[in-house]
Amino acid sequence: MRCYENEMTGNLFSSNPTLLLCKHLHLHNKTTTFAKRTSSMTSKGIKKRILDFEMGKVFRLEDLELSRSEYNAAVVALGRLAQEGEIERLSPGVYYKPKQTRFGVVGPSMEERFRDLLYDGDTPIAYLTGLYAFNLFGLTTQHSSILEIGTNFPKRNTKRGIYAIRFVLQKNQICQDNIDMLRLLDCLKWIKKIPDTTVDKSYTLLKKKVSEYEKEDHKQLVELSLNYTPLTRALLGSMLTDESLVVTLHQTLNPLTRFRIGLSSTLVSSQWNIQ
Repeated sequence: MRCYENEMTGNLFSSNPTLLLCKHLHLHNKTTTFAKRTSSMTSKGIKKRILDFEMGKVFRLEDLELSRSEYNAAVVALGRLAQEGEIERLSPGVYYKPKQTRFGVVGPSMEERFRDLLYDGDTPIAYLTGLYAFNLFGLTTQHSSILEIGTNFPKRNTKRGIYAIRFVLQKNQICQDNIDMLRLLDCLKWIKKIPDTTVDKSYTLLKKKVSEYEKEDHKQLVELSLNYTPLTRALLGSMLTDESLVVTLHQTLNPLTRFRIGLSSTLVSSQWNIQ
């Protein structure tokens, strides 16, 4: 086999095309081996990180803190782990580490399932409401594939898995300390829409819930209710016992307005014009 040296570069070239092909295949095999090794390392690293997650955690690709060069291999690795049953894919880019109990696998809580829509880091920016709140307060046992989320900023409705997500504008600033109160006010606002129950039952349960709040919480409830409908304020006012708070709410209402929601007159004072 004849070889010659390039006078300008000092590189060796072979005049034999077979040797050139061998060198090309050798480099290709080395590259392929390196890629497989890198992918394997990424898979092991991802599996280790997922094992460190608590059971029942919902996570996204970004939570794995990977470099950009690892993303493609990570997607493949997550797909493989999902096929093996190590994790579950909830929606594109969103995964869940199953929680094993003696009764079997438990699905993620609704808060965890939609955490990326509800939190910015650890700061709440939205909250589950609607039928979720009705169930949370024991007002109904019905479930729905329509999920309502309260948010401070208008957003387009979307769909995730089996759930159709509808965003509801909340005029009060959302924070961790007031989400429970906002849900209660939402229930009062939508009291006629609560399924599989009566307005009387819902009113009685919500009144009991209001009575369980501390006095300072009642003040906050009244402040929050000022950004709600007149019906919401009337219902809340009829449930309070603090005279100053009752007067505050009553003064925000038009005395000529009648609220016809099918509530028994025996449950509420006539001063609120709720029928």
